[in-house]
Amino acid sequence: MQEIRMCDKECLNTMSFDSQKLSPSHVIKDTVATITSSALRFLSGTVISRITGLLRDMVLAFCFGTNEAIAALFVAFRLSQVCRRLFGEGALQSAFVPVFEELRSDSEARAFSFFRNTSVFLSLFLFFFISMTAIALFAVQKYVAFQPDNLEIVNLTIILLPTLFFICLFGLNISLLQCQKRYFISGVAPAFFNVAVIVGSIVYRNQDPRKAIPQVALFLILGCALQWFSTFIPVLKILKGTLKEHFFKGLELFSKDLKKLIKPITLGFLGAGATQVNNAIDSLFARYADLEGPAQLWYALRIEQLPLAFFGIAFSGALLPPLARSINLGKVSEYLHFLEFAVRKVFALLIPSTCLVLVVANPLISSIYGYGDFDAHSVLSTSRCLHGYILGLCPQGIIIIIAAAFYAKKNYRIPAIGAIFSLVLNVLLNSLFIFAFDMGAQGVAFATSISAWVNVLFLYFYVIKDFGQIITPDGKKEIAKVFAVSSLVFIILLLADGNLNQRAYSSYTLLFSQTSIFITLFLLLSFLFKAKDIQGLFVLARKTLS
Repeated sequence: MQEIRMCDKECLNTMSFDSQKLSPSHVIKDTVATITSSALRFLSGTVISRITGLLRDMVLAFCFGTNEAIAALFVAFRLSQVCRRLFGEGALQSAFVPVFEELRSDSEARAFSFFRNTSVFLSLFLFFFISMTAIALFAVQKYVAFQPDNLEIVNLTIILLPTLFFICLFGLNISLLQCQKRYFISGVAPAFFNVAVIVGSIVYRNQDPRKAIPQVALFLILGCALQWFSTFIPVLKILKGTLKEHFFKGLELFSKDLKKLIKPITLGFLGAGATQVNNAIDSLFARYADLEGPAQLWYALRIEQLPLAFFGIAFSGALLPPLARSINLGKVSEYLHFLEFAVRKVFALLIPSTCLVLVVANPLISSIYGYGDFDAHSVLSTSRCLHGYILGLCPQGIIIIIAAAFYAKKNYRIPAIGAIFSLVLNVLLNSLFIFAFDMGAQGVAFATSISAWVNVLFLYFYVIKDFGQIITPDGKKEIAKVFAVSSLVFIILLLADGNLNQRAYSSYTLLFSQTSIFITLFLLLSFLFKAKDIQGLFVLARKTLS
């Protein structure tokens, strides 16, 4: 590890850039402290958007439960967003940031012109793509005899297609904002989407679900438009400040710089496309197992993604631009230092989160969703799905971090291969759990988690192949302490579960008692074990609150 970090020049001989062309005036300084600060700003905005997202799902659950109509909406939304990770927050974003930072190291005006050209090209492409997709779905609808339930999904997919336009442009906008270290707006913007869905659900809650859901879908479109517009204003100000009188000059839809995105996006399409197809296939398997299955998975996934969004995505979003800048400046040791820092933080945050949710899943689901049409059966089935999903929380968080490390080096092939392999394995496991073991929707959740573990092992193997061990001996020791402390608290609460259930008056009191005991024991054992990474979390929490 130390030898690798001392041989920057040797390692960089294989990388395709000329460090002599870099201009110091365009360099943004990065440290662990600045990455942490950026992640905290991202986290602060994400807390607001995730709280409103939780309220959104609570309102949806109260108004429509796991009704077949709302399940159809969730499937349609997944299908309409299959290309989201291709043209927006996935492949394009991971390809854009390294190219933008490379161009900025040469000329700031050139980099921002590149963003403007990319935005215009993407807008025109999305308009054409959405129009052609809608026409194709109308034609399929006319010539294929769908079952009523499936026809409903097709109709809702057509309605929701415009969301792709706004959400993809939003993904490109936040890429620029993150390169500018403007992380708060990137995290908080989805709150506008959540508020729009909440309003739509309340307005139409008293109607028959099959009539109400298409109206609610229109509010989803409005929400996506508001989410995009919240980033459009700051992006416009940045472009006017940097391009000035050249704002409308030199617009090229097929510029030389834009063509640099072709190769990384093509490889990124394979990886991001596999992930999105995976999500869509999961919904279809769940629908086959149980008509309410997609809704059960949706609600469980919202809970599982809370810690992932707070910590994994926050650190990943803050990490990619600094990693790309380190590579462009030839600082391999700094690149590895940043990578180890992010991996350790994500482990310290997600391992205890996994153990806590495994313990409190049932009272948590009941306390959040258990109202109105969300009955006891819905609570139990959604809790089982949450158990399946939460086992994949840690690998999903690490995948996001390691993938960012590959993207910073403009290596899109390895993450793409990992995602495709994970897709194939997930389909096989879904088939096994649904058809052979009859596990219902929870089988889909378990298949997703197993696939994530295999994917992270694959990616980590290639990271080690490139650089050797990226985690120092001290880092491994601290990660082991996090695992030991979390596991001990989990076992203690598991043994006390029966007694706590008997004493609890409601799901709220059970959730409160289990969570309080977990946090108290977690604190005590972390000091007993002298777990520095865990103790650092409380410093991080204090900074976030301040």
